[in-house]
Amino acid sequence: MPDSANNEDVGLRERKRRRTRASLVAAARRRTLEHGLAGFTVEQLCDEIGISRRTFFNYFPSKEDAVLGSSDEVLPQQILDGFVASGRTVPPKPLLDALTDLLAEFGARMAISREEYRLMSAVLHREPQLIAKLFARAESKAQLLVDLIAVREGLPAEHPVPRVATFVLGGLARRSLDEFFAEGNELSYPDVIRRNIDALRYLFPSSPALQNQNQDTT
Repeated sequence: MPDSANNEDVGLRERKRRRTRASLVAAARRRTLEHGLAGFTVEQLCDEIGISRRTFFNYFPSKEDAVLGSSDEVLPQQILDGFVASGRTVPPKPLLDALTDLLAEFGARMAISREEYRLMSAVLHREPQLIAKLFARAESKAQLLVDLIAVREGLPAEHPVPRVATFVLGGLARRSLDEFFAEGNELSYPDVIRRNIDALRYLFPSSPALQNQNQDTT
């Protein structure tokens, strides 16, 4: 019974923490749209939510980070490990197939509504300087994918394949987000990203000769 009670307390604290974080993000975005990023202070945001300034900085390092929201969306380590391991099977899963599955899995775990996506787009339109910070976040995730591809394929860190694959697939993933949240779309994000990657396959059909040439250069 004590363990059960402790687990329940932890669950309640985590739910409260998530609610507070979500409230901060929603209020920061609303104020940004109404007054601009420079039109309100952290103190005003804290007063609205009913928390202290110290508590605010337990959630976000800056007002800009509160507007952008959480950047904690990461896949479980076992899924990342499975991506790497899929290159060790016999025969190995093709890299593009493995990347498709990885991006589809990430998209399926997104916890953002269409309204939240539109709101964020409106915020970025009003305060375009936030885009640079958003790109910086994306860059760290892109580097993780570059590293995973290099390990999976047994390629040296400076090899162009991991970087090019991340650049191309990252662009498709972002475009797929726009399509997924578009008015009238009824497809899931995994369906959208798979459809777009199928279009990529059509444009650049796999060439065994080219694959062998790439392996010879490693």
